[in-house]
Amino acid sequence: MSTIHKINNIYFSLISITGLILLLVLVYYSPNQSIIHSNQKHLILSLFIVICILGMIAAVSPSRCSEIIILKRKQKTNRIDNEKEDIKMKFKGHHPECNDFNNHRYSLLGRTYCAGCSGLFIGAFISVVGTIIYNFYGIDAIGSLIFVIGFMAVLIYLLQDLILNINLNIMKFFFNMILVLGSFMLLIGIVYLKKSISVQLFFLVLVFIWILTRITSSEKKHYKICNECKKESYCIYR
Repeated sequence: MSTIHKINNIYFSLISITGLILLLVLVYYSPNQSIIHSNQKHLILSLFIVICILGMIAAVSPSRCSEIIILKRKQKTNRIDNEKEDIKMKFKGHHPECNDFNNHRYSLLGRTYCAGCSGLFIGAFISVVGTIIYNFYGIDAIGSLIFVIGFMAVLIYLLQDLILNINLNIMKFFFNMILVLGSFMLLIGIVYLKKSISVQLFFLVLVFIWILTRITSSEKKHYKICNECKKESYCIYR
């Protein structure tokens, strides 16, 4: 495995866990904001919805990612021009059509999807709907409990991603989904507890860091699969 991939994954994982713990401290030990700006809640919720929608777009447009990967590999290996079309047809669920990637994808109604991206999409969709409902109707006095549940969900994701090497598509789907749903519950808890705008913005920055952690983790796992593969003699990706 590439040392760079491994170091990047550990770095972002530790930053993510540290940031999550710091968020917990800020939420429970910083004073509640006595004066809430009229549009503060709508602003924070709207920014989170935008993040979720961007994540959903990325999850349902894996072909763009594949094309970028193809272009980079094309330039790096200096393949002949007529190989480009062959390479494009070798991607399924934006993973190489190789048995070693079977646990990263699944098939439904004749189409192949990435398990991790599907989990992110479902989680983001539920979060968008939940955020809109919360914006108009609010919740009862359980904001603190929701924050704790969200904290545990994100922490479980980050720890399993750092320590374990789960290789089942259903588990990849589940953990990616709870990352987004956990973030959604953290947001609801923070807004409900009337934390300052700085704490809320810090949370949104953390969401981006968690996304980077997820990306570096995927890169590490994908590189590991290809690096340990014994099919180099005829694999077009090596």
